[in-house]
Amino acid sequence: MRRREFIGALLLLPVLYSRAVMGKDIKVLGCTIKGDRLYRVEPHRMLFQWVKEEEEGIYSVGMMSLLAALSYPLYSIRVKPIGTRLEYDDNLATIEAGKRIATFPTPLSGEVVAVNGEVVKEPELVNRRPYTYWIAKIRATKPEELKDLKRAEEVFAEVKEVIINEDIDCSKVEE
Repeated sequence: MRRREFIGALLLLPVLYSRAVMGKDIKVLGCTIKGDRLYRVEPHRMLFQWVKEEEEGIYSVGMMSLLAALSYPLYSIRVKPIGTRLEYDDNLATIEAGKRIATFPTPLSGEVVAVNGEVVKEPELVNRRPYTYWIAKIRATKPEELKDLKRAEEVFAEVKEVIINEDIDCSKVEE
């Protein structure tokens, strides 16, 4: 019986480790990756988003500190109106930063259920506190898409590489 209990405990270790790690913030060369959310990281598109479950089936979406530093200063954020139905990768918002205008695609299919009016009025709030100020909330219509998002520790290496290659300074970003 003891051998069986020992083997059972060994098999449980990865699950316990995963739960212990989830929720811990990770610092990467001065940039933060919050441990309490999931991420969409696509370096080839310079796309760095976070997704956090707010309530059953409703997820807030925002930009990682890395993207907030890259897009400093933000001049304008225009978000699709409440009620808009989007498929994965459709344009959720348009962001104007410096001399660039870029799209901010949705990381989940669903319906826009809330738009953060504070960041629409003062986009620089996202620059200062990217993990506090979400851009929109989405009611997910295809929850299976969540499996394609990654935890903080899973995006660490990609984020580190981009910070080094692009010489990104997250000190402008308060979080």
